[in-house]
Amino acid sequence: MLGGADYSWQIPYTDDHHALAGQIMRRLDGFPGFALVTGVPVDDLTPEQACVFAPELLKSVGDPLLQGPEGAMTLGWLVRDEGSSRFRSDGTYRAGVYTSKSADDLDIHNDGAMSPHGHEVDMFGLLCLGAASAGGESTLIRTPAVIDVLRREHPREFERLCQPYAFERSHVAQSGQAPVMWAPIFDLGGARLRVRCNRQRVEMAPAITGVPLDAGDLAALDALDEVLGRRDLQSRPTLAPGDLLVANHPAVLHRRRAFTDDPAAGQRRCLVRVLLARREAGGHS
Repeated sequence: MLGGADYSWQIPYTDDHHALAGQIMRRLDGFPGFALVTGVPVDDLTPEQACVFAPELLKSVGDPLLQGPEGAMTLGWLVRDEGSSRFRSDGTYRAGVYTSKSADDLDIHNDGAMSPHGHEVDMFGLLCLGAASAGGESTLIRTPAVIDVLRREHPREFERLCQPYAFERSHVAQSGQAPVMWAPIFDLGGARLRVRCNRQRVEMAPAITGVPLDAGDLAALDALDEVLGRRDLQSRPTLAPGDLLVANHPAVLHRRRAFTDDPAAGQRRCLVRVLLARREAGGHS
């Protein structure tokens, strides 16, 4: 957790986006793994204009990736309540729902867990345009700290988390791509750490695969949830209009609390999400 008096992760906005990217990357590749850019000029932007501005701002950090349904993909994805819910009336998960278009409480996760449209996501940005009337707070947790606790306190469960699980991904698959992918939650075998954390999509997968989660699978997921819920590992930056949160995707997991809007009072939670891939050495924007 970051100390309350440590504001080294905050960066004032500058219209020199190349210089801004350098400041962001120093925090993403070091401690704490994320940066909060303050004072981004959003007051005169419509949400649609912000969906163009945000990827343009962040293209010096990495290559923006397409998001959204096939046929309507975009580099800037609006995160706001549009009446969706991830739950049916009986409490089971609804398939094909973009949880980013709901006001639901979301478990700690990372946005690229299901490799949307085949992309490997390395970083993400959230540009805040409007705050909710109540709720909607963000929670961040550093993956290295989670792995350290799991290795020490839950070694058997951590070993299972490093083996493949099935993830339901029908909402982020293009035509011809499988609606399920198999991958470990923590993949330590490559040149870079890969993390796929989204329990909802793991619990939805058996309906497609026909392979139920067994006791060992669930025990490992429960151990992960217990560690993710430890408040001493969490940071809770409050996003206000004009704030841009940028995070190292494998190194930082995040959560959103349920929220309530009050459109009559001009209070509607609205952010633009940008997913980014690291640019190869020698690449340029």
